Amino acid sequence: MSEVLLEVVDAEFRYARGLPPAATGINLQVRPGDSVGIVGESGSGKTTVGRGLVGSLFPSSGSVLVQGRGWKGVRRRDPVRRIVQMVFQDPYASLNPMLSAQATVAEVIRVWDGAKPSVAASRAEQVLAEVGLTGEVIRRRPALLSGGQRQRVGIARALACEPQVLVADEPTSALDVSVQANVLNLLLDLKASRGLALVLISHDLSVVDYLTDRALVMLNGEVVEHGDTHTLLQNPSHEYTKTLISSIPGSSLANA
Repeated sequence: MSEVLLEVVDAEFRYARGLPPAATGINLQVRPGDSVGIVGESGSGKTTVGRGLVGSLFPSSGSVLVQGRGWKGVRRRDPVRRIVQMVFQDPYASLNPMLSAQATVAEVIRVWDGAKPSVAASRAEQVLAEVGLTGEVIRRRPALLSGGQRQRVGIARALACEPQVLVADEPTSALDVSVQANVLNLLLDLKASRGLALVLISHDLSVVDYLTDRALVMLNGEVVEHGDTHTLLQNPSHEYTKTLISSIPGSSLANA
């Protein structure tokens, strides 16, 4: 069996001492090539867990381990931070408005690898081509890019770290319906070509079904159901999962 890249052990997450936990009792293992969905409506705790996975929020109890190491105490430039990278929900808010697409990705390469500016720019061009951005588009700033193009820049920025796990937090929810499928298919292609593990955070079970093999269903900060994604969709045991399924157009539960 392959090594565990990312492991969550009975983790609880709080945003401040004295507040109730935003997520509790979270357990998860991610191995190379895995595709795992974390699904729930707004306020379910799924994004909180995503923040915990990438080390931007430490667990108040339990642990989050990256190749056996806890996030706490990991320095900003520690190579372990390259292993798990996030693709954010709103690419416009997560990109530096003053940097072009190429400069955004080149900066990551320069910081992590110490590459000379010319080398970083060349490698950035290659990574951007991998996500479908070429030509003069890569010299545009975020304001001059479409929503889909901005999300591709966000994905390229994450890839520039050479991660082994990609955590995608609602990667298409801020995009027009016409381009959502393109971004989802890009994630699938990158997962296959790079051998990535993927953790997808979404409110949409149909998206989770399309991209993942396993899923955790969250409600009020707790996992209420988990297992094979297809099985969850075909034979849900929790009423909340049934409610999520009923919102999928064409679902057999939609008119139940």
